[in-house]
Amino acid sequence: MRKMTFGNLMQFFASILVISILLMPGLSFSWSLQAKCGDVANRRHLNVLTINLLFSEFKNRQTRLETIADFVADHSSDPIDVILLQEVVGGSLSGTLNSGLDLKNLLASRKLYYNYNFKLANGVPGVLSVGNGILSRCEILFTLSQTLPFVIEEPFDDFKIPLRRNVMMSRINVPGFGRINVYNTHLCADCDPADRFEQAEVLMGFIQYVEKLIPGINPIILGGDFNTDLNFSDDFLVYDLITQSGFIDTYGVSKSCIGKSCCSISTDPGCTFAADNNPYAVDLFTQQPERPERIDYIFIKGNQLFTVNSIVIFNASPDWVSDHSAVLSTIGLQ
Repeated sequence: MRKMTFGNLMQFFASILVISILLMPGLSFSWSLQAKCGDVANRRHLNVLTINLLFSEFKNRQTRLETIADFVADHSSDPIDVILLQEVVGGSLSGTLNSGLDLKNLLASRKLYYNYNFKLANGVPGVLSVGNGILSRCEILFTLSQTLPFVIEEPFDDFKIPLRRNVMMSRINVPGFGRINVYNTHLCADCDPADRFEQAEVLMGFIQYVEKLIPGINPIILGGDFNTDLNFSDDFLVYDLITQSGFIDTYGVSKSCIGKSCCSISTDPGCTFAADNNPYAVDLFTQQPERPERIDYIFIKGNQLFTVNSIVIFNASPDWVSDHSAVLSTIGLQ
């Protein structure tokens, strides 16, 4: 029998790790070795953006994506390093292979190069599908995803739709700093708050599971569309679950507003859904304007990360890119 060296031993444990991940129910895994972001070492911060792309609007989608790409290009002197995308649409009925991939290509046409991973949540691939995506200037080492509990959503009266949601994690390599685990999710919208809380519990369980698999204490970024409006007491359950697990709400800390004070009226700059006069934030059935909410968040966890600044963008005419506005947070690295 050949003597096992230290290198053989490490390969063995790495294989066991990968197999254990692959065997986890509801979880998928992919590797990605791509481009890098060497300039972050000098800046000592990451710029992270989260935006729901609005899957149901096709006519102006290209223009909306162009607006996002132009914004990112205008900030090339202090680049946006990670972009979290929800409601990425694809398939023949949508008129595109994948809207997140379209955004990546628009960025590349502006000489801005991003790595991209996508995870399907709903629909039929090739026909009409919706999911989450992560664009990263930094190298993506691998990506995991976990299906969240299947719940019934009611967009209008008793019209019910069963929808599946997920959470995805990309482990990125930041030169001069190390690895960061970036999580992106989209919780249910027109559902019972108890169902959304159940999804949040599975989300947090997935994070705990992954973090235990990877040695050491890893800095974490968690963002996306949480459909959690703190103007309603029932929604505090999800928010409290996350923040009481050690996560910091970057916008809330940056603007010294936690809870409903960040978005109490439609003109508040903290509103991320149905901001004042947003033409896309209209109920599909009643054609009435939607209620303004702060439901999109970027959270951070770990002593190596701290909030430098956080703003809401695409929240005024003519820069509408979705029924959602985007959150852009500058996260310091130490």
